[in-house]
Amino acid sequence: LISGVISCIAGVALMQSPKKEFGFGDAMLLVALSLLVLSFFGAIPFFMALEGSLAEVLLDGYFESISGYTTTGLSILPSHMLQSSFQSYHSLVFRRALSEWLGGLGIIVIFLSVLAKGGISTVYLQRIEGAGERIVPSIEHMSRITLRIYIFYTFMGAVLLWISGLDFFHSIIGVMSTLSTGGFIGNLPSFNSSGWATNLVLMLCMILGAVPFILHYHLISGKPSRFFRNVEIRTFFWILSLSVLILLPTVSYVSVTAIPDTLHRLGLGVVSTMTSTGYNSAGLENIGYMEIFLLVILMLIGGCSGSTAGGLKFIRLSVLLHAIQWMIRKYSLPESAVVPFKISGEVFDTKELMNIALFFFVYTLLIFFSSAVFMLFGISPMDSIFMSASAQGNNGLATVEIATLPATIKLVLMFQMIAGRLEIFPILALFGFMLTGLTRGIREAEQGGKKEPDKKLKNTK
Repeated sequence: LISGVISCIAGVALMQSPKKEFGFGDAMLLVALSLLVLSFFGAIPFFMALEGSLAEVLLDGYFESISGYTTTGLSILPSHMLQSSFQSYHSLVFRRALSEWLGGLGIIVIFLSVLAKGGISTVYLQRIEGAGERIVPSIEHMSRITLRIYIFYTFMGAVLLWISGLDFFHSIIGVMSTLSTGGFIGNLPSFNSSGWATNLVLMLCMILGAVPFILHYHLISGKPSRFFRNVEIRTFFWILSLSVLILLPTVSYVSVTAIPDTLHRLGLGVVSTMTSTGYNSAGLENIGYMEIFLLVILMLIGGCSGSTAGGLKFIRLSVLLHAIQWMIRKYSLPESAVVPFKISGEVFDTKELMNIALFFFVYTLLIFFSSAVFMLFGISPMDSIFMSASAQGNNGLATVEIATLPATIKLVLMFQMIAGRLEIFPILALFGFMLTGLTRGIREAEQGGKKEPDKKLKNTK
């Protein structure tokens, strides 16, 4: 309640600023700043609940809030706060789930559907948030349709979880956390002992969240063929099935009768990883380094574009794989031959290929750079890469205790969570803007210092 009141007051104050149209770069900065500011106000309940020094409370509370709004699910809350006997259990747990639910749909999409009045600015914001192809002429109308679908799935998921045996409160928490592919519920005792029916509903919510919402619209509007023809959907389920088959021999089971339970737990673990939900590591407790490497690959890939999932996204992976085939074909033909690059009938130009390749390069470079920083603090290479890929892919799986990590590592993880949620470039644009402003200020100060003697000489004359 307190954080809500403070947020509303700050929002009203900020809305008094002059309104003007802005360009693509301005939109990138606005998206990055919006997430940072919203996460700070959302951290107020954690500031009030956590204990320790002021610096520790501010850092850990902000970390928890950013993890929620970026739908990462990495948590630093102590275990006693996640017990139902804790005084503020329901408030904190609901606050975490709400931040995931809002972040999953996208702060900017909600802004477009409720507050935006149209104009070129909304077009730039929609491109930044990655809301998929436009299904209606108006971006605001498209965002409202997406919001209605999201709310409908939330309602139906809560009902199904309640029918499966969960109480009303945890049914709401469960669907908000999994549909947003957040995963905060993974460390709640109420979900650690859930049955197969509950887990199947949770898996369904994860998959729905990781599928482009444009395809949900096609299904609801009676166009299922467009759903099944989609290259991302085909790639998603193909890799999902292949991953389960690869990991199945590594999972032990007590008897033949336990195989169905093993399969559903393994499926939950793989779906949780692929959709960037990070719903603990159900079914993946006793796997080796090769299997962990496979999970890292799945975390890097992530879900589909225009969904609540994080990662590189299947469409980028598909484009790069098709680009290899296209390059081989192109160089095997005469130079005069025109070979357009197409995927599912859609033509990609060279600029789009370069953008995708650049994003892939920067994404992986940031993963390895962050991993190197973690290794400086004594974390093993495998754990460092796993944690880095999990944070940047907004996944939430972890092989180390996050709460006990040094402040420097937490800051790097926070940067990765934000960078992954905003598709890297908006947060880099924000840092570039700040660096440019700082450099300009220093340069102007130096020039001003040099001009001052000239003025004095002129006055003397």
